[in-house]
Amino acid sequence: MSVPCEEIRPELEALLAAMTDGTLDAAGKKRLSTILREHPDARQFYLDYCQMHALLQSAHGVLQALEAPSSVRRRRLAWAGAAAALLLVVGGAVAFFRPAPRIDASAATLKGNTYVVRGGVRQPISDRLGLRVGDRLVTGPDARSEVRLGDGSKIVLLEGTEAEIGPRVQLKEGTLRCEVMPQAQPLVFQTPNAEATVIGTEFELSAGWKETRLHTTVGHVRLAADGRSVEVKAGQIGIADAQAVVRWDPVCAFDFRMMKELPSQMTPMFCGSGIIHTPDRKIVPADPDRWALSDQGLRLGSNAANNGLIDLQWKEEVGEDLLVEVEVRNGPKWGLGIALSGTGFEGYRVFFAAITDYPNGIAIDTIWPGECIMLARDPRSIDFQEDHTLRVERRGRRIRVWVDNQIRIDTEITHPLGDKRRRVFSLCNFGAAPTIRTLKVWKAAP
Repeated sequence: MSVPCEEIRPELEALLAAMTDGTLDAAGKKRLSTILREHPDARQFYLDYCQMHALLQSAHGVLQALEAPSSVRRRRLAWAGAAAALLLVVGGAVAFFRPAPRIDASAATLKGNTYVVRGGVRQPISDRLGLRVGDRLVTGPDARSEVRLGDGSKIVLLEGTEAEIGPRVQLKEGTLRCEVMPQAQPLVFQTPNAEATVIGTEFELSAGWKETRLHTTVGHVRLAADGRSVEVKAGQIGIADAQAVVRWDPVCAFDFRMMKELPSQMTPMFCGSGIIHTPDRKIVPADPDRWALSDQGLRLGSNAANNGLIDLQWKEEVGEDLLVEVEVRNGPKWGLGIALSGTGFEGYRVFFAAITDYPNGIAIDTIWPGECIMLARDPRSIDFQEDHTLRVERRGRRIRVWVDNQIRIDTEITHPLGDKRRRVFSLCNFGAAPTIRTLKVWKAAP
């Protein structure tokens, strides 16, 4: 027998029991109809239940010999009521079992294993599958599928995504990349904890780890949750979680593969490893051979004999609540730090390493005022043979760290830093040099 979700199963079983013994009232019939309409797995459970009940009655009848005559009479009346109720609900259910109405949209697989769940049944997506109201699309690992709406709008489901297509697009989890044509009526996207209202724009919407993340690239989108909302315009990010709905304004977006010189807003500084943990440490401009730009990106670090910490620092203060995202090219093995609330010498560092040396995974630390102090760590390794997107976010005392959209660290840091530090960010390295393709930074809006 099909098993409905645990949220509705107890109620559904109680309603079906009442239906078969003739005690299902008008309110119960209405509630049963609603459940059958909204839950495909409940409809299959209902059919299985009715079939089993009919088989039992056909095989055994009503066990009259064990009952007093008055009980038999009451039982017959109950069965008569049940039959009437059964006909009523079955009549309604038949309407529900008719194919759901089509919508002006189609789906196709772009990559990997993708499928549609229709009426509780999973099936592969054929080329340009016509969609119906309530269809759920699911993409597996390393898979993508595309939905095209009749007005030319396009929604791409990235890997590990589940979404229901209908009058509203319901993103259960994962990420959607959308190009929405101008709409006469706003198109609404729902996630488990927020809602995005779209007139016509390009954006990326993600749901996961108790938050909804919206990145608008063209136009603007309204992101709302729990009665709060923000307008997210091109280049901005909106994040909705249990704490708040926050807009993040862009600070910079660099593609180092297209550059011949370092950005004028950043300056490379250096301190040798022999003095970095002493009161006499000196931080000086880095020699040009400690970094290099090519069509592969920015190589930050060198194989020079006099090793130490190179720190590519933002010059102007931007505050402490920041979101930093870096794309790192695969191999050879590398290490990279992203510093917040100060430079790599005086702020909080989130150090990623695809090497066996410290931290062999991810660590949040600081070397202010001298010694390295570990504040949090995730020992899971990072595969240097793959490209990676690294993301660090600080909001208040909370620091969160992602690798390829997978949360690795979510913690509060209360360790004090120096009062005289500059509120900037930096990229730093003290070991095997990474090749950084892009750098994007946002700061929390006032």
